[in-house]
Amino acid sequence: MTSPPAPPSAIAPERRPPAARRGVAGLWAAALLAGLLPAMLGGLGWRVLGQELDASAAALAADLARMHREVPATDWPALARQRLAASDVAGRLASLADADGALVATSTASPDWPTRSVTVALHDGGTLVLKRSMRGPLALGALLWLSAAGTLLLWRRAMGTGPRAPGVAEGGDAAVPALRTLIESFHDGILLYGEDGAVRDCNAAASRLLGLPAEQILGQPLTRWVDLVHGATTGGKAESQARRGSPPQPFPCELSIARVPQAGRELWAATLRDLTERNLAERQLQQLANFDPLTGLPNRTLFRDRLRLAIARAGRSGQPMALMFLDLDRFKNVNDSLGHDAGDRLLQQVAARLGAALRGSDTVGRSDLGQTITVARLGGDEFTIVAEALRSADDALRIAERIQQALQRPVSVGKHEIVVSTSIGITVYPDDPSPPDDLLRHADQAMYRAKELGRDQVQFYSAELNEQAQRRLQLEAELRVALERGEFELAWQPKADLASNRISGVEALLRWKRDGKPVATPDVFIRVLEETGLILPVGRWVLEQAARQIVAWRRSGLPWLRVAVNLSARQLRQGDLVRTVGEVLEATGLPSAQLELELTESMLMGGEQHAQLLHRLSALGVQLAIDDFGTGWSSLSYLKRFNVDTLKVDRSFVRDTPHDPEDNAITAAIIALARSLKLRVVAEGVETPQQRRFLLDNGCDEFQGWLLSRPLSAQAFEAWWRQQLLLASGAPVEHATWP
Repeated sequence: MTSPPAPPSAIAPERRPPAARRGVAGLWAAALLAGLLPAMLGGLGWRVLGQELDASAAALAADLARMHREVPATDWPALARQRLAASDVAGRLASLADADGALVATSTASPDWPTRSVTVALHDGGTLVLKRSMRGPLALGALLWLSAAGTLLLWRRAMGTGPRAPGVAEGGDAAVPALRTLIESFHDGILLYGEDGAVRDCNAAASRLLGLPAEQILGQPLTRWVDLVHGATTGGKAESQARRGSPPQPFPCELSIARVPQAGRELWAATLRDLTERNLAERQLQQLANFDPLTGLPNRTLFRDRLRLAIARAGRSGQPMALMFLDLDRFKNVNDSLGHDAGDRLLQQVAARLGAALRGSDTVGRSDLGQTITVARLGGDEFTIVAEALRSADDALRIAERIQQALQRPVSVGKHEIVVSTSIGITVYPDDPSPPDDLLRHADQAMYRAKELGRDQVQFYSAELNEQAQRRLQLEAELRVALERGEFELAWQPKADLASNRISGVEALLRWKRDGKPVATPDVFIRVLEETGLILPVGRWVLEQAARQIVAWRRSGLPWLRVAVNLSARQLRQGDLVRTVGEVLEATGLPSAQLELELTESMLMGGEQHAQLLHRLSALGVQLAIDDFGTGWSSLSYLKRFNVDTLKVDRSFVRDTPHDPEDNAITAAIIALARSLKLRVVAEGVETPQQRRFLLDNGCDEFQGWLLSRPLSAQAFEAWWRQQLLLASGAPVEHATWP
């Protein structure tokens, strides 16, 4: 590209040259006469004045009128006042041409002019500006049109060759005010430069963009301020680098270069747009699109891309690649008990530990085993890891063990120390030659298998796991219609006083049967109910059925019996739990004191919101019990804050009493704690007389388990209960009387 020249620096002159004033006055005179003549000569059918200037001449005339409206028309040029012979027209116009021949005016007339026609053509640098043919019975109209055109040329010549306007920087050219107004209206910086590459002019936006006054920019090489790149110098737009201030500081810019048509010169305009904010916004959008905002790890979108690349590299190198799916154990309890803010802080610390354990500097690094490791967060408490360049599946197992070790240390979240464990599912490519989405699903299935085995486990994917996943999907579909089909029923397991062996209450347990046979065990289908949200309608059904059955037994002559119903965390979070319980009590007629709601201790750690909820339930007169005490997030402060009535010792502590000293100590401590807080204590899973004796000796109030009775159907429980009442009364069963 030849070095481009700069368009004139265009500050309008404070005082226009005399020739310019005369040209403008001539234009106004021509316009005035052109407007008067139709009225004077309209009856002659003269068509000359019906012709309009073309678009370019009209626009230029409008600009002149706008820019020079303050100049009085005091001196009409002779060209606007004279009648000219046809031979004078071309000469007059040709005399207005530039000295360098850039402006050329030509005129031709028919032989019988002025009665026939005249044609005028104006050229600027070889480009046709105006061409007009005029006809009429008189010469005056045509000459007036020629006068207007000549006035335009006079004005242009005067502006182009007159003295430079005040305020124009040295080395610049004076641009017409219209051009100056135009370039100053741009928000982008515009630098005009010539063949020598020196800046001739710039607008205020360019001065702001470069952080320098115009005086320090003009006359300097353009390349001092901006790098010329190929895409911009060939007529397009390209990203380049510019420099701002002194000393110059680089910043990204969009550069475009265009030739500016000028008579006898080569000029170019370089347009600069600052891309700093745009690039920052793009980086932020890219960060949001590809990275998890909470942990900074790659999100699902970026992870899928990296997984595809890892599969491709494994295919080329022949070295196995492992995909691991991690899910934190019981993380839901943290959200439910401590709140989502605490859960977020826990996730951030887990992400940091994963990165440190895998020696990844930017979530991707080389482990000391030689593998390339990628860690990502898919959402919630789910993390994924891609380990490349494995020697065997044993390498993946070693990485998983390292992760488990890193998470063994307690994590501090506010005032709480939380021990985190994770269940890990692994699938290995190409042993599992599936596409990326299927690999992810297989690792997920292996992770669920690890949870089923007791959590904090590592499991590899197999075809059997895939079959289990299919069965789970089928289970979910069947559960959605089980309530409508009446496939749920309640089983009843009694509780008894340890000292007197009298029945003190009963627990209602949910069962799912079809044609009298169990469809799935409670630990399987209840988990699916909670995950799908179906636990809400099913939970209300359990409350209603349990209350109605107790009332029905009372109406049949049996004494009141306190019934215990388990609540899930999802039920506790629903906004209308207190209303639901109140409606059930009112609809069934069950006294509130006869209903006991069992919650796990982790459900009590939901902060003030859960505290208020439990107080409202207690205000209804409902009894509250903590189930499986000692296995979750035990905290004495929660026992003190909430209106809890009963602690239930988990069966895992009772199972090995009285033979295991540690279980003996834990169980005795829980009983002592409850008695000191004036809480009733119930031991679960009592199966032997020795366990019963140990609990009685340590002050336990009630027990529940197979030693007393297995869970029974409603009909079987009623018969068993009546028999227990007869035995307790001392009367023969066949002659017993009922209260």
